[in-house]
Amino acid sequence: HFLSGRREQQTEAICPPGWISFSGNCYWVVSNKMFLTSWHEAQQKYCTSRGADLVSIHNMEEENFLSTHTKGKSKWIGLQHNPIDGGYHWSDATPVSHTNWGHGEPNNHEGREDCVEMVSNSNGTSSWWNDLNCDKFL
Repeated sequence: HFLSGRREQQTEAICPPGWISFSGNCYWVVSNKMFLTSWHEAQQKYCTSRGADLVSIHNMEEENFLSTHTKGKSKWIGLQHNPIDGGYHWSDATPVSHTNWGHGEPNNHEGREDCVEMVSNSNGTSSWWNDLNCDKFL
């Protein structure tokens, strides 16, 4: 599962069929089991081929919107650890202005967790982020 976002920066985005508009941006919410994929495959095969990136989340309002559309699911978001500078960056190169790490995260378990998933509870009312091995299929 993954979330793809296309930044339109308009008052009201006109989105392709199957995409959802919110706050001037378009989102493609993928939760079909046939799309279980690694972070890199989600980004390259499914997002960039559609002129998009894995979603970058810039405030709690946007995160809440995404959480309500992905209830009870874990999904890739576009945040990735940069081992050179030790920080995190969005795949679409926008600034990291919001984070929502779960308790004890990011922990880079066994030094192998460079990608980030967003987890939503079953009714979509809360979510948190967890660093994860990029090769895991979500």
